[in-house]
Amino acid sequence: MSEYSKDYTIDEIMTVLMAREVKNDDVMIVGVATPMVWAAFTLAKVTHAPNAIYHYIMGNTFVAEPRQVSLLYLEMNTARAYRFQDSVECTLESLPSDKLTTIEFFRPAQIDQYGNTNNICIGDWDKPKIRLPGAAGILDFSMFYARGSFLYTPRHDTRTFVPTEKLDFVSGVGFPDGKPSICGGSGPQCVVTNLAYLDFDDDTKSMKLGSIHPSVDLETVIGSTGFELIIPNELKETLPPTIKEIQLLREKVDPLNIRKLEVLSGNEREELLDDIIQKELAKQNKFPKLINNN
Repeated sequence: MSEYSKDYTIDEIMTVLMAREVKNDDVMIVGVATPMVWAAFTLAKVTHAPNAIYHYIMGNTFVAEPRQVSLLYLEMNTARAYRFQDSVECTLESLPSDKLTTIEFFRPAQIDQYGNTNNICIGDWDKPKIRLPGAAGILDFSMFYARGSFLYTPRHDTRTFVPTEKLDFVSGVGFPDGKPSICGGSGPQCVVTNLAYLDFDDDTKSMKLGSIHPSVDLETVIGSTGFELIIPNELKETLPPTIKEIQLLREKVDPLNIRKLEVLSGNEREELLDDIIQKELAKQNKFPKLINNN
């Protein structure tokens, strides 16, 4: 029997792909309102990266214990920190070393072929059509990280993937004009989407197709990208989640399906949100459950 699962959803394959990027000595930076990232980092912690630790923006804390993803009780998870950071976040980000590496996934509203991203506004700066959440720590991670920057989006379409001239604002540095950042960071490493795994060409620094997800055709990926992707001569298919990865994700890491909030919209998202809130409110123990992979 194959070790790979045939029963998985878009949010699950994306979460698994992000988890696979984590190394055993990483500091996994968990941002705000990114349950898919939290699920991915927790999955990595209980599979191949047991020594990786979390850095939670909420509370500015380092946490060693892997706990179940929570919506209402994130702060309860950070309460069990073993070390507090007593300086600004960029101290961690701007001092890369071989022994203390950091990984953080960001979800941009727009991204160009060189991995430059926009999370500020859609439309003209003076009179935007949409005001986005803002840059927050994106400025630091996109320029300084020794491991580079990691990106994801569950909506691979031409509104998200735009050519440089249509990028409304640059709030995250990729490879400006196809060149590495002058600040010394390693630049964008990959983009995980609902259609494919994308990385960057070593020579041109332009985005290329790393692998295409099972049951997705090449024409769909090309048509959903607003610039010309580099297509390798030999197409690779993304390795699907293993049976163990799916089991851990569904039963221990995120049994409430909080990660799915990032891929749903409209009534589906509202119904799931209400279900999660009711189930968490009903818990007697508000601390997110400690996970082991036995």
